[in-house]
Amino acid sequence: MLVVSEDVFVSGLLQPGEPYAVYRIPALATTKRGTILAFAEGRKTEGDQSSNDLVLKRQERGKAWGPLQVLADEGEDSLNNPCVTIDRHGRIWLMFQRYPAGRSEYRAPTGREGEGICRTYVMFSDDDGRRWSEPRDLTRDLKPGWARTVASGPGMGLEIQQGRHKGRLVVPFNMGDASGWRVYAAISDDSGETWRMGDMAPRLPGTQPNEVQFVELSDGRLMMNARNQAAVRQRLVALSEDGGMTWSTPTPDPNLIDPVCMGAIVRAAPGVLAFSNPNHPQQRVNGTLRFSFDEGKTWPQSVTIAPGSFAYSVLARLPDGQLGCLYEVQESGAYRIRLSRFPIPRSE
Repeated sequence: MLVVSEDVFVSGLLQPGEPYAVYRIPALATTKRGTILAFAEGRKTEGDQSSNDLVLKRQERGKAWGPLQVLADEGEDSLNNPCVTIDRHGRIWLMFQRYPAGRSEYRAPTGREGEGICRTYVMFSDDDGRRWSEPRDLTRDLKPGWARTVASGPGMGLEIQQGRHKGRLVVPFNMGDASGWRVYAAISDDSGETWRMGDMAPRLPGTQPNEVQFVELSDGRLMMNARNQAAVRQRLVALSEDGGMTWSTPTPDPNLIDPVCMGAIVRAAPGVLAFSNPNHPQQRVNGTLRFSFDEGKTWPQSVTIAPGSFAYSVLARLPDGQLGCLYEVQESGAYRIRLSRFPIPRSE
């Protein structure tokens, strides 16, 4: 299999002259016009809350990657967890969180209002990612009052394509408080004008569903695939029959080993799902792309993306019909965010 790979973001620790010491947390999408959008956090240091900005690079059809765009910069505050969704009108939605300077997911107070809390924002672009709206605060709509921290994705949301919830925007979220981690969906039924929370997914004893992604199945149900912040090193999988409002109990999938890391799932083609993660029980290594032809019940085909370092990843179908995987690798102690392109196998 011929695989084409290229670096999109190279940390300043590896490449002097870059405006950010570290790039992490990729998000990826292809617009209705065929432009590839690669998002990331630009950080001062490797810390999760390190005065992060949200940045973007665009690749129009047949052209080289454009210059780095800074989408949001809040000074010493940190912006986290970019999660991108493209709706049927071509509008590009980007959700993210903001932590005040000196706060983190473990040091932020609970609640929807007040000093020092973690807040959620959304912004959008109607011109293929060139210009963006001002961020809109959705904290009161999308954060449980008892939560200390929430996180959109990171990665991708989706618009439901069929059934009675066709047109609904669904963005994956996780939240944390003193009792541990839970997952849920942020939902809009009016093209992003208003947003509300779906119900928290039930939690099986001994599991901690954390960073999560959704995919629409061929029968209209949604499937979630979540990081398990617990001793069982397997991905957690659940289904929704009502467009993300409620979920079955997320349960470990023994076929999907995971070292506690963000992973990606997407519909690659009709009849084909794709999943990527570090395929190892302890370390973020052995990046693997898997394909399912039975709506995620089994994953009979796989290809190695990167045998060594491999951390967060996100998948999207590219304009040329291939599957793109945007992922983190560590080299010489610093991160690169790399895009690899893979042919999509036919449904069996």
